[in-house]
Amino acid sequence: MALPYNSIASQPSGLTIATINSVAYVVDSVDMATIVSRTISRTDGNGDRADFMIRDGSDPITGSMTLQRALTSTVLPPTGTVFTYDFDRSGTASTLVVSDVKVNRSGEDFDTFDISIALVTYQA
Repeated sequence: MALPYNSIASQPSGLTIATINSVAYVVDSVDMATIVSRTISRTDGNGDRADFMIRDGSDPITGSMTLQRALTSTVLPPTGTVFTYDFDRSGTASTLVVSDVKVNRSGEDFDTFDISIALVTYQA
């Protein structure tokens, strides 16, 4: 369940602030990997798996964020917007790009929306 945005410091209001296109949003959740791996399997003479190896993958790293709007009139971030955010709490912000925006409307959500993001540059 999303927590509503509030200006009272004693009430929780998400994780941190993400500024996208000069608009500040409260971050409810982040779901993103720092690396993408692929599994390579080797089979024996009968075709059964005999061994496997994990290597770095070449697919782009993607994830999602659930954000809160400060006001109902706060605009949604446009697709293709590049922004920086320290999603893994490494102390250095990584560069991300908005690839999709999806609005959540339900009795349990205050005014949240999900964005699909792609990693442009990872800073650990």
